[in-house]
Amino acid sequence: MKTMTSTEARQNFSTIITSAEREPIAISKKNKSIAVVLSSKRYHELTKLEDILYGKAAQLAIKEGLAPKSEVEELLNSID
Repeated sequence: MKTMTSTEARQNFSTIITSAEREPIAISKKNKSIAVVLSSKRYHELTKLEDILYGKAAQLAIKEGLAPKSEVEELLNSID
């Protein structure tokens, strides 16, 4: 992943947007990573994966008796 300082990011914003379509760009400030710019497509892929993981965790909670099935199903339906 390419890294740029926050100053470079401000000066080259249009370049960052174009580059982010190909790969995520890390933004740092004072040698500390503060943000990542990524394409909209990749963002949606990651949020979909997150939803799947939450679903699996919910199924496990039901199986282990930690959450009522009806409550979990209601929550999962609200995610879609």
